[in-house]
Formats: sequence, C-alpha cells, structure tokens
Amino acid sequence: MPSSNQPRIVDFKLTLPWLIGSACTALLFMAGLGWNASAQSGKLDTLITTYAKLEKRFDDRDVRLETMRDRMYANERVTDALSLRMTALEGSRK
Repeated sequence: MPSSNQPRIVDFKLTLPWLIGSACTALLFMAGLGWNASAQSGKLDTLITTYAKLEKRFDDRDVRLETMRDRMYANERVTDALSLRMTALEGSRK
C-alpha cells in the first residue's frame, strides 16, 4: 500500500494518430489565419487609398469654402462702402 506522502504520478500517453491530427489542425488553422490576414491587407490598402482621396477632396472643399467666404466678406465691405457713399451723396444734395 503506497504511503500518502508520495506524489501520485499520472502518465499521459498520446497516440500517434491523435498527435498527427492535432498538429495538422493547428497548421491548417495557422495557414487560414495567414490567408485571411493577406486578404485583409488588400482591403486595408484599398481603404487607405480611398481615405487619402477623401481627405484630398475635403481639403479642396475647405479651400473653396474659405475662398467663397472671403469673397462674400469682401462683397459685403464693398456694399457697405457703396451704401455709405450713397448716403453721403444724398446728404450733400439736400
């Protein structure tokens, strides 16, 4: 009868077919991950290109809006100056 102080040893023996099947499964899983990663890389490149184009379009739009705003303010200043001149001319005629 073994004494209670000695450790109990459990020996796990793996059968060769189970070991080969597990290794093949792990390798196929890793190959699938690699395949998916390369497919996603192509999609990522497409997204980066699209993002760059959109960013350029937005920058161009912002420049056009800023130019239009500056022209609008310039036209308002001209309109105000003309209104003041007309008011001064009308005042001098009376």
